[in-house]
Amino acid sequence: MVPLPSHPPRLRFRPIAGAALVVLAALVATGCGTGDRAADDGALEHTSQSDQQAETDANTDANANAASEAEAEAAAEPESGSPDRRPQSEQAEADDWCATEALAAEVTPLDAGAGNRYAALVLTNTTDAACRTQGWPGLELAAADGAALPTETVRDDSRAAVPLTLAPGESAWAQLRWTVVPGSADPADGGCGPEPTALRVIPPDTYDATPADWELGAVCGPGRIEALPLAEGEGP
Repeated sequence: MVPLPSHPPRLRFRPIAGAALVVLAALVATGCGTGDRAADDGALEHTSQSDQQAETDANTDANANAASEAEAEAAAEPESGSPDRRPQSEQAEADDWCATEALAAEVTPLDAGAGNRYAALVLTNTTDAACRTQGWPGLELAAADGAALPTETVRDDSRAAVPLTLAPGESAWAQLRWTVVPGSADPADGGCGPEPTALRVIPPDTYDATPADWELGAVCGPGRIEALPLAEGEGP
């Protein structure tokens, strides 16, 4: 018989399987963390590239808009020193209307006819800026004491009124015609009434008058003066 040992044998455990499980768990955890971080880095990189592309597109659009605006402004503005090629009518519309205080008036005699007298009424721009005018002036004869005399201004439309631009120092003129033959409307003594010493001229589209000397005698009719519309220059 084989004798039984006095103490039971001690069992020795081999912890290899348990250690393997711990290592495997660590590897799994490490692998998951690395994958998430790589995914996050890829998303951040994609977002950064998208932002940069959006900023580049915005800058490109802004530059294109600025270039278009600059081209439009350059096309709208005439080159320095280039002449103004607008039609005369458009140039006249761009200037201010000639005010009464901007114009000096003068009356000069023209050749006389049978019973009729003619004169050139000249309006000159005395300012340092261009202005425009068009049409017929208003007229009022005045005596030596400043009193207004009977006056009838008749518009002669045998010539069309045209727009005029008067540069500083330039003039426009209108032909005046009246009679020196007394008529039924004149005084019974056969005369033509008081002799004027001044003519008050109201430029077109204004309300105030600018004075001119009148040394052309009495106006019968009484005071009837036919006027052509203003034309360029100082007379025929």
